[in-house]
Amino acid sequence: MFILWLFVMFGLPINVCLLEELCGNRCGCDFSVMKKLMKLEQEVETLKGALKEVTHIAKCKNVAFRAQLTQDLGSVTLGQKIVYDSVELNLGNAFHPFHGIFTAPCDGTYLFSITIGNSNKPGVVHLKKNNITIEYAWAGHNAGWDMGGVSTVARLNAGDDVWVEGRGIINGANSSDGIGVVKHTAFSGTLLHAL
Repeated sequence: MFILWLFVMFGLPINVCLLEELCGNRCGCDFSVMKKLMKLEQEVETLKGALKEVTHIAKCKNVAFRAQLTQDLGSVTLGQKIVYDSVELNLGNAFHPFHGIFTAPCDGTYLFSITIGNSNKPGVVHLKKNNITIEYAWAGHNAGWDMGGVSTVARLNAGDDVWVEGRGIINGANSSDGIGVVKHTAFSGTLLHAL
């Protein structure tokens, strides 16, 4: 019984079969009960792991955002972050509207889109991941109104930041097409697959 007490007291792994051989019935222990308890302990640990995974997936289940400009920004200098003044969707609250930054809530594969609309004056938007350009779009290099846009997929780790920087003229919306105000410059993203 003293040997069993030492193992339990110091949290040492107990080899039930070995104890059963050493002690036999002299220890006064019911080894079948001990075996069942150890099996239940293993099952509890397995369930804890599964619960942690389910919690992680639930946290990242609904992640999507769409932000747009309703007003022209005018001339933007190289490296200036674009802060969108209209956030129409922010599932999971991973997009920070006051800074224009999306922060990945979990590891995964994400889909991002950026658009820009300009008239006669050139402008460029760069999609940045942790300060590295991963895509860009431009508009306004031709006479009249035109739009540029791009969509891309990116692998992000939890905590990675994604944002849009501009350069040149950045217009926001146009209402001259007869269907009301149309927002041309936008940034959107969604989680495709959590890892």
